[in-house]
Amino acid sequence: MNTVKDLHKFSKELNVLYVEDDDVLRKETEVFLKMLFKTIDTAEDGSVGLQKFNDKAYDLVITDVNMPKMNGIEMSKKIREINIEQKIIIISAHDESHILIDLIQAGANGFVLKPMHMDDLITALYPICRDAYTQIVNLELIEELNNKNALLEKQNKELSARFNTIETKHQQVDQLLQQVEKPVMSDIKAPIKEVPDDLEVDLDTEIMSDYFQEDKDEGVENVLFLSDHCADLSEIFTEIPEVISFLAEEKNKSNIQIIVKDLHKASSILVYYSPYLDLLANSFNELAQSIDNNIEVFEEIMEVNSEGILMLFDAVSSDIERYIERFQVESLAMKNSHHIHEPTALSIQQIITLILPPAEEEGDMDDIFDF
Repeated sequence: MNTVKDLHKFSKELNVLYVEDDDVLRKETEVFLKMLFKTIDTAEDGSVGLQKFNDKAYDLVITDVNMPKMNGIEMSKKIREINIEQKIIIISAHDESHILIDLIQAGANGFVLKPMHMDDLITALYPICRDAYTQIVNLELIEELNNKNALLEKQNKELSARFNTIETKHQQVDQLLQQVEKPVMSDIKAPIKEVPDDLEVDLDTEIMSDYFQEDKDEGVENVLFLSDHCADLSEIFTEIPEVISFLAEEKNKSNIQIIVKDLHKASSILVYYSPYLDLLANSFNELAQSIDNNIEVFEEIMEVNSEGILMLFDAVSSDIERYIERFQVESLAMKNSHHIHEPTALSIQQIITLILPPAEEEGDMDDIFDF
């Protein structure tokens, strides 16, 4: 036979509604139930009990049968209409068969006869409290597992975005080096293999040092990102990669319009800081228009190379995150600000080029996606 101690292991975390019209019995039983359960709410009849049930969630309802206004069976049926899984114990002074049938129809999980004896009450409560406690534990475990999965998914996205950003930036630096190397090679009119090694090293060093030179504050004015703009930009460039991921799985013009709207909004925010962020503001506006005017082309690109598009957008989003973090406290008025904004503008321009390739590349879709 189960004891109070056995019952308390499962009942101590449960919230109970106890409905009884007899004031003396209700108060006496409430004292006992408070030792077993986490919280006890009481009601003097079925109508009040139903109202309290509508206002609060309970793990267990314990109710008398014969009460004024609304009896326990009627209340239990209405409670079951609200929550078909609700656990209910009914207390009655009657043991006639028609009452038992009514109790079954009302969905009672347990039944206790009046006058109540301690052993009978514990026997009725134990399996119901055990099941209710198990459900709570399972829900908590599921919630914990979902939270851990969500955290892992977020971490994976962040790692993927960082990897994409690094890869994209490497490609952009290579392009910059190639753009400068070509005229140098033609000027000296010598095959690449005949160029002295030290000339190539000097060239790389010169370009890299100029491109990543230290930026200096103008010292004229202190131009900082406003907190509302930081929040809006962060939301925009969190949403865009997520929408791009959805598009990779399923075509949806409404999702493309979300991207266009976000890009226009980002451009509008950056215009506020003119002239310091004009390059980025104009780039985002051009990208938004390119996508909006060529939605079918953008859809086709997403089918062929969604991973490449996501890499570029991840790179842009990561740049914006760094801008937000940095320029909340550091002025945008930099002498050498070009080396801060040009890499981001280059990522944006690469996306535009995929949508609207130069004339000499038109007609060769395979080349468009090779970057």
